[in-house]
Amino acid sequence: MKSKSLLGLAIALFFLAACKKDNPIIEPPVVIEKEDPLEYAHDSISYSIDGITYKLSKYSSLSGASNRQPYSKVDSIVNYGYYISGIKDSVLYSRIYGIYSDQQKVNVIFIKTYNKASMLQSLVLRPKDIMDLFTVGQRNYALDYGRDNIQNGVAISISDGFKTYGSDSFRTPPQLSADAQKNSKFEITSLKKLKSGTYVLEAKFNAMVYNEKNVSKKLENGYLRLVMSKYDLIL
Repeated sequence: MKSKSLLGLAIALFFLAACKKDNPIIEPPVVIEKEDPLEYAHDSISYSIDGITYKLSKYSSLSGASNRQPYSKVDSIVNYGYYISGIKDSVLYSRIYGIYSDQQKVNVIFIKTYNKASMLQSLVLRPKDIMDLFTVGQRNYALDYGRDNIQNGVAISISDGFKTYGSDSFRTPPQLSADAQKNSKFEITSLKKLKSGTYVLEAKFNAMVYNEKNVSKKLENGYLRLVMSKYDLIL
């Protein structure tokens, strides 16, 4: 009786093995997700001026954020001191990205006026949604940045005192005419959010830049990439 039981068990194991051979269990392939190379990208900028192409990069170029008085005007001058007023319930907010090398220095500034009630207090007042500054599309060059602070948009300064905007001094008349950037363009062409929460911005631009003597140069074939981590966005 015992031998018959063993024989039955052997036959069952034989058929089970044959079944497994005919219908093998296929394990699903292990999917290894590739890392996005943009996670390791740095801030960079390139442009041509006077026939020379410059390329600069930096690990993180955010150099500050600031508040200014929008629609500034001189109320009075006392002992050479200028007393400035403007719209009291609003703030002109700007974020400055500085990319430097041994030979060149470039600041790119994003500028927009917000109602104070819609802002949060950080190191300075900042918009609730920082990314509102960086939506895809064209931007105007703010010619009066640092002085009247009426215009939203962008501003750029480079080495040797050349910049897209005029003097910030109220002691002299406005330096640039309203059409100083009429053939210029700054366009954010891409804004991508990575899985880490980092944003990568790309922009193309050209502009006229001026120094304090109103000497002008043409900045061409501009390209900007900013890699903005979630920690950068608290300023």
